[in-house]
Amino acid sequence: MTYIIVGGSAGLGRAIAKKFASEKNDLIIISSDLRDTKALASDLEIRYGVNVTPLQMSLSKIPITLKKVDEALENLSPLTGLILPIGFNDPNDIPGIDDKSFFELVNTNFTSVCLFINHFLPILKKLPDTTIIGFGSIAAIRGRSLNATYAASKRALESYFESLRHFVVNSPLTVQFYMIGYIDTNLSFGANMTLFKPAQVDRLANIVFNNRLRDFGTTFYPKYWKMIKILLPIVPWFVFKKFKKWVFHQSIYNQL
Repeated sequence: MTYIIVGGSAGLGRAIAKKFASEKNDLIIISSDLRDTKALASDLEIRYGVNVTPLQMSLSKIPITLKKVDEALENLSPLTGLILPIGFNDPNDIPGIDDKSFFELVNTNFTSVCLFINHFLPILKKLPDTTIIGFGSIAAIRGRSLNATYAASKRALESYFESLRHFVVNSPLTVQFYMIGYIDTNLSFGANMTLFKPAQVDRLANIVFNNRLRDFGTTFYPKYWKMIKILLPIVPWFVFKKFKKWVFHQSIYNQL
């Protein structure tokens, strides 16, 4: 079985790659940092005896070319899943951000993810026990002045995954979407936030693997964010507008 992991060289993506390789799955790991991806691929091949293909790709500019991914698949076991732990943020992401930064955020966090799915969807729909797994952010629960484009792109991605799940309802393909809260990586904004303890990426990677074929649609990690998603939208504006510096920081669980 082969899984494509887009954004697999660091953070959550790296943890997922390690877990899936440890369970004897072949991998294609895609990242903009080829050196780290090659090092990870070599380590996983030696450690677990699986085939791991590292590929370099920037997702910030559209269109993206997937020819190298198709060629890599020809030498591996059948494609089983597409896992997309992609997250890219900009500390200057506020309304009015410059065009270049805006499109980098939208293309990386939303457009490129959809293009990957669109490309491999015809294959995955035909095979048994296949999965597409996406990752959103609790930053998208309610818009704030900070992380404006990032949050908007993640909200759009959540809607896209809902449509995708509805589209494949009569196929063997499973579609999952994780709404991710504050997790412990070396790339996080909100690192000084103490209200919520950061969750461990290794534990989430285990959850992703163990539940990869469950048809639950959207879930939250950690689980308490589900209640916050219910409550935050109904907070009155006169209260919410005072949450200027805080509130729900989201770690950048992987940077391409």
